[in-house]
Amino acid sequence: MISLAQLRAVLAVVDNSLSVSRAAAAIHTTQPAVSKLVRTLEVDVGVEMFVRRGNRLVALTDAGQEAVSLARRALNDVHAISTLSRSYRSERSGSLRVGTTLIHARYALLPIVQRFNAEYPEVDFELVQGAPAEIIRWVSEGAVDFGISTLPRSIPDGIEAFEAYAISRCLVVPKGHPLASARRLTLERIAEYPLIAYDESYNSGWVVQEEFRRHGLAPRIVVRATDANVIKAYVAAGLGIAVLQEMAIERETDSALVTRNTKGLFPDSSAQISIRSGKYLRAYMQAFIDMVLAAKTIRLPKSP
Repeated sequence: MISLAQLRAVLAVVDNSLSVSRAAAAIHTTQPAVSKLVRTLEVDVGVEMFVRRGNRLVALTDAGQEAVSLARRALNDVHAISTLSRSYRSERSGSLRVGTTLIHARYALLPIVQRFNAEYPEVDFELVQGAPAEIIRWVSEGAVDFGISTLPRSIPDGIEAFEAYAISRCLVVPKGHPLASARRLTLERIAEYPLIAYDESYNSGWVVQEEFRRHGLAPRIVVRATDANVIKAYVAAGLGIAVLQEMAIERETDSALVTRNTKGLFPDSSAQISIRSGKYLRAYMQAFIDMVLAAKTIRLPKSP
């Protein structure tokens, strides 16, 4: 019979860089106890979860990685059950963890979080930032209540997603750049210049670059980044041009940049709310989702 103590021990080892001594300290027990719990879980499950070198744990096996994901989900579910009665008694207090990317946290969600905190001051709210693939994994494991981001190319079973708001793109160039005043923009003209690009682990990276590839174009990428502010800084410095989400452009702080509409050149995307199938949504969780849905479209401020 698998016990919660076994699952906690394995997760403690993983969360402490495979150090049994640090894991023991984290869960207030001894090293032999942690080692025994890990070993008995491997026996109960029937697979080796860790690669060992002597007495040291050096890596997770493939089976171990899957087991850790399931263990984390199980413990999160146990925690949810333990707090269920409090949740039913009060729908205006509790906790809410939302996984999202940096750009959504900085631009789209900031006014929504401000409004939510004002209306639900007794809810412990937390934004957890990561890449879309990480966010979906957190949702699947129950580490966050739901995610808000574009979706990665692969989505695990048991995840439901629906559109929150549209995301449009624009070309960003420094003032004085030839494309700043070009009468007509084309993919071919854009591909002539060095590109500051999103990493392809993000939707705004692979969608844009896939569109170039689809047309047989290969612009020279000089910088890859995961932060819109980094991309804008390099564009302003004259190192290249970029295709960015319109919501990342701020009139007050981006006065050195010129934005151009790229409608028809690159496909629009949408932020999706992702939730584990069958998840119980408390009233304040639904209220936050309703606030996000009310945003519909994040619009581009007037160009500087």
